[in-house]
Amino acid sequence: MNLPKYVIKRDGKKVEFDSKKILSAITKAFVATHNTDEHALNKAYTLTLEKISRRFGENGTPHVEEIQDLVEQSLVELNLYEVAKAYVLYRKQREQIREEKKRILGKQLLDEVDKSFSVNALRLLASRYLLKDESGKLIEGPKQLFQRVAALITIADMLYDEEIYDKSGSQKVWQSYGLKPQKLVHKEMFLNEHHLERMHALYQELNSQGKMKLSWDEFLNWLQNVGFEKHYDDYKKYYELMVEKKFLPNSPTLFNAGTRLGQLSACFVLPIEDSIESIMDAAKQAAIIFKSGGGIGINYSALRPEGDIVASTGGVASGPVSFMRIIDTLTDVIKQGGKRRGANMGILEISHPDIEKFIKAKSQPGRFENFNISVLVTPEFWTHLESNEPWPLINPRDGSKWKEVDAKTLLEEIARMAWETGDPGLVFFDNINRYNPLYEHLGPIKATNPCGEEPLYPYESCNLGSINLYAFVKRTKNGVEFDWDSLKKRWKSRRAFLIT
Repeated sequence: MNLPKYVIKRDGKKVEFDSKKILSAITKAFVATHNTDEHALNKAYTLTLEKISRRFGENGTPHVEEIQDLVEQSLVELNLYEVAKAYVLYRKQREQIREEKKRILGKQLLDEVDKSFSVNALRLLASRYLLKDESGKLIEGPKQLFQRVAALITIADMLYDEEIYDKSGSQKVWQSYGLKPQKLVHKEMFLNEHHLERMHALYQELNSQGKMKLSWDEFLNWLQNVGFEKHYDDYKKYYELMVEKKFLPNSPTLFNAGTRLGQLSACFVLPIEDSIESIMDAAKQAAIIFKSGGGIGINYSALRPEGDIVASTGGVASGPVSFMRIIDTLTDVIKQGGKRRGANMGILEISHPDIEKFIKAKSQPGRFENFNISVLVTPEFWTHLESNEPWPLINPRDGSKWKEVDAKTLLEEIARMAWETGDPGLVFFDNINRYNPLYEHLGPIKATNPCGEEPLYPYESCNLGSINLYAFVKRTKNGVEFDWDSLKKRWKSRRAFLIT
C-alpha cells in the first residue's frame, strides 16, 4: 500500500502519518462493544488503510477527519454495525472533550500537551497551577507551564558548567552591572525576567565565592553562543519527563518556577522558642510560606506548659496547644488567597507537661484540621514502659518535674486517639537521628515536614517530587511488564528525580 507520509491535524499542522493511531481507535470501538473478534478487527484496520492508500496515495495529505470517515465506511462495509456505532459515538465524545478542554484553557486550538491530559487534570491545572493575569485570565497552558519549570531547573546546570565554574574558588570576583536582558529565547526554551533574576542571584552568590571564570556580561555572551545549545538536551529531558507524566516536581515548583515568588521548596521546619516574640516570628514566617503554597513543621516542646508563671507579666502561660491555634487559624486565612491550603506538623515531646492535652487536641471535630500532630518519643520512655516505672513530665522552662504519669496509660491513650482520629502519630527520636551525619555538629533533629517523610533542622526544607510508576509499565509479547531499563535511563539522564 502507498500510504501518505503526512496528515493534517485539526489545528492545521502537518504531522507524520501514524497508522497505529487508526488501529488504536478501531480497537477502542471493538472493546466498547465487547467484540473480541481479532480477525474482524484486523480486517477493518487493513480495509481502512487500503481506502486511504487508494484515495490519497503516497503523495496525498489527508485531513484527520477524512481518515475517520474512512474508518466508519470500512466498519459498515464489513457489517460491523455495532462497532461502527461505537466508533461514531467515540468520535462525538472526543469532539465534546476537545470543546470542553478549549473552554477550560480559553483556547481556540489545542496543542499536543493539552490533548494528552484529561479534562479533570486540565481543570486542576487551570485552577491551581497555570499562570493568570490580574483579571484571572489564563496566560499559559500546560505546555508553557512545563517549559517554564524546565527552563528554571536548567539554570543551575548552566552556571555549574565546567567551562565557567571553578569549584576551587580561585577566580577573581567580577564586578556586576545588573541584569540587562529582560528575556532570552533558545528554540522553545524561554527565560523570562524572573528566570534571569534567579540566574543573576545564583551567579552573584558563586561570584562572591570566586567560583565564576567569566564576568556577568561574558557569561551572557557564552550563554547565547554556547550555553543554551550545550544544555538544551538537559532542558528537553526534564520537560519530557513532565509532559510524559513520568515525573512531576512538588506543587510549589509548578506554582512558582519562573515567577516573582520563585519558591521551589515545599515544606519547612520553623524554630520556636519560649517567648511571644519567637512565637509571632514563627507565625509571620509561616504566613509567607503558606502564601507560596508551602507547609511547615514545628516542635512546640520549648514552650512552657499551661498554668506556668510568666514572670514578665505576672500572669500564667496558656501552653503549646493554645499557640498551635494561631498557626491553625493563620492557615485558614492564608488559604483564601493562596493556591492551596497550607499544611502543618505539630510535634510535642512525650516528656512535656501538656502531652495529655496535646494527644487529645484533635478529639473534637473542626479543631486543628490544618495540622498533623505527632508525639516525639525518646528511648527513655520505652525503658520506663518496660519497667513499669512512672513517667516524669518535665517543665522545659526550668527542668523541674511537673508531675508523673503512668507510661502504659499514656501510650494507650495515644493509640486510642490515633485509632479514633488518625492522630497523633509517633516520631521516634532515636530512629530519625541514628543516621544523622550532622548530629555531632548541630545536635539532634526534633521535627519533620508536615507529612512526616523528612526529618529536618530548623529552616531546612524538603523538595519532594512524584515518580509515576504506571508510566513505566509497558505491554510486551509476554504480557505487561515494568520497564526497569527506562526507569534506570531516566534516573541517570541528569539526576532527573533529584533536581527539585
